[in-house]
Amino acid sequence: MKISDNTKKTIEELYVYSGNKLKNVVEMMVLIEIADKSGKDKLFFDIQFAAKYLNGLGRILQSNVALTTQKKPGSNGEEPPTAEEARDKIMSEYKANMIKLTNYLKDLLLDADEADRKEMEEKYLTLSRTAMVNLTTLIYDLSWLKRYLNSKR
Repeated sequence: MKISDNTKKTIEELYVYSGNKLKNVVEMMVLIEIADKSGKDKLFFDIQFAAKYLNGLGRILQSNVALTTQKKPGSNGEEPPTAEEARDKIMSEYKANMIKLTNYLKDLLLDADEADRKEMEEKYLTLSRTAMVNLTTLIYDLSWLKRYLNSKR
């Protein structure tokens, strides 16, 4: 896929903004181009939003800290969730949003040329440990894109 000068400029600025932390530069350019050429800006926005949310949930899960929302019983007398219940809720949110993100990516990739689509699906969307690790790094990069675009508003 031919990458536009505008996309290259955006990625260069994003790379600097992220502190040179992007790991999937080429794939990010391809996703931006697909979204731009297909007119699926809303879908790409949803992808970025889901990625930023997943990145935050992932950090919580990795920190091994379970959060509770209340320290004392609520006004209705219910006890606050246990650490295990809180972790289970976060894990459930993570799984649901991971499914949502992968479906969004599949939808966006429908507009990619066959070679790009196959490459991206194999790298990020297959059921393998390697693809999951790759998807996690893509989520990280997409969350940087979301932060960068928010900073430009």
